[in-house]
Amino acid sequence: MDDIEKQSQWVDVIAIFLATVAALAAIAGAMLIGLGQVQATGMSLWPLPGLVLTDWLILGAATLIGTIFTLRSKTIKWLLATWLLTGAFIPLVILGAFSIGAYVLISCVLFLISTLIVSIRRHPKWLDCFASFILGLFVNLGLLLLIINLSHPG
Repeated sequence: MDDIEKQSQWVDVIAIFLATVAALAAIAGAMLIGLGQVQATGMSLWPLPGLVLTDWLILGAATLIGTIFTLRSKTIKWLLATWLLTGAFIPLVILGAFSIGAYVLISCVLFLISTLIVSIRRHPKWLDCFASFILGLFVNLGLLLLIINLSHPG
């Protein structure tokens, strides 16, 4: 019984490590790209790309927090929230394909692996996880399209 418990603890450590690296990549990536763009152009980041970079930064931090709460809580709601936040990275990868997409993909893949590890331990209904993932994808896609439309009048 102790061996199984030790394995579970190691799996949790791996999931937290991956989520932490992904969050650091998201936070550092958003900040470095934003600062680099300000220094290169001297122009303001607001509303674009500043809001998109802020979206990426907040998603990274929130997904790490969701992963931690998923491991600490016995309820499934935190796991579904983590799936929702992981799905929200996909529009950033697609819409930022020619700019930040490759960097966001690093965070997205690491969060996806971490969330899968946690999900395998929790034994959720996979359809619920997939639904949360897709909901996050569409909610963030709508938010990003709204930001883009509002920042370009006419």
